[in-house]
Amino acid sequence: MALMTLTCPHCGFSREIDPAAIPIGSTRATCPRCLQAFTLEQTVGSGAADSLQAKPDTTLPLPPPPEPSPAGGGQAPRTVAVTFTGKAGEYFGIWIVNTLLKIVTLGVYTAWAKVRKRRYFYGTTHIDNVPFDYLADPLVLLKGWFIGVGLFIFYSFGTQIGAWFSSTLGSLFFVSVPWLIVRSQMFSLRNSSHRNIRFHFRENYEEAYLVFAGLVILTPLTLGFLLPYTTFRQKKFFVENSSYGKTPFTFEARPREFYQAYLKAFGVFVLLAVLFGLLIFVGVFALEQTAPVLFRSLTEDLGNPRHAIGMSILALFAVIVVASLFVSVYLRTLLSNITWNATRLGADRFTSSLRARRMAWLYLSSAVAILFSSGLLIPWASIRVTRYRLSCLALTLADASAVFEAASDAVVDAAGEEIGDVFGIDMSL
Repeated sequence: MALMTLTCPHCGFSREIDPAAIPIGSTRATCPRCLQAFTLEQTVGSGAADSLQAKPDTTLPLPPPPEPSPAGGGQAPRTVAVTFTGKAGEYFGIWIVNTLLKIVTLGVYTAWAKVRKRRYFYGTTHIDNVPFDYLADPLVLLKGWFIGVGLFIFYSFGTQIGAWFSSTLGSLFFVSVPWLIVRSQMFSLRNSSHRNIRFHFRENYEEAYLVFAGLVILTPLTLGFLLPYTTFRQKKFFVENSSYGKTPFTFEARPREFYQAYLKAFGVFVLLAVLFGLLIFVGVFALEQTAPVLFRSLTEDLGNPRHAIGMSILALFAVIVVASLFVSVYLRTLLSNITWNATRLGADRFTSSLRARRMAWLYLSSAVAILFSSGLLIPWASIRVTRYRLSCLALTLADASAVFEAASDAVVDAAGEEIGDVFGIDMSL
């Protein structure tokens, strides 16, 4: 088949490409050398241009320039870093305006606030020095927000009518969660792009109800034994139903990796509980030796059985809470590394190297800073956590000359995403 030549009018870079590789409806291209966009009609001959349909919203990424190839053909694998260039000062300006306008408009500005926030974080996140784009229309999000708020108000008032009505509404909401998750992911990925190619999420409602309803019901019935498997299936669902253009993501993790992560987290919890218990015992012993008068005063007060029981319960609760917080961060870090390290995009693979101690310090120091700043350091905390998470993520390209093909775009409403946000459903990977 005859090849046609695409030439960038800005820097002169050109590349031959098979006309069949151009997605139907594409009218623009982006040069990988200068990253400038241009219309295909400016560079394509009339014969090829006749096959293109005008669709201003669709763009075509130009294949990257060739590099010296290894003996086996194709280009040698290379690893590209995921970089984040966001700054706390820049995001603070966006955050404070979003917060004030949401208050003044009684939440109506939420749609615009979400778009501004995501566009900033997407635009400052780069893979191979190319940023992501968030393309959602705030008006579409606003319609979904009104639906979500209306349902939330109905649910709130409905729970006051009676126990039977409240139980019915709760059951209906639980049944709708898998649908909400699928619709939310479809909208979110459909409006996310990189190199002018959009992400997509498949309408797999059958698996969604199995994973987010069936397994969720069975997990407590097995006294939590199914929890690692449920987590595995949920991660697998999010990854394998996603795609970049027409290239699907795949998930290579196994359930045993998730069981091992939960067992490690349980072991850390037991270790921390014992450690904190010993610290309390040593503290009491040190107090007896260094301040006997104060120690006798406290023990005399604890001579009252009610006081003694209360203090024991309080100390036990404190030990459990502190240990649980550390273990939660440790487990989330393990699961994040497992998930990303098992994720593939075609032949390309991701690697994640998060450290639990570093994550724990970031969360702890950020929480203290937010508390003592009355919430004004929330943007600073968000930026520093995001920067660390993305600095530990990389993408290894099996063949740097590979070209990703854009998929056809479909309109997706924002009702699922906004209803999930209003009801506090976590849709994240």
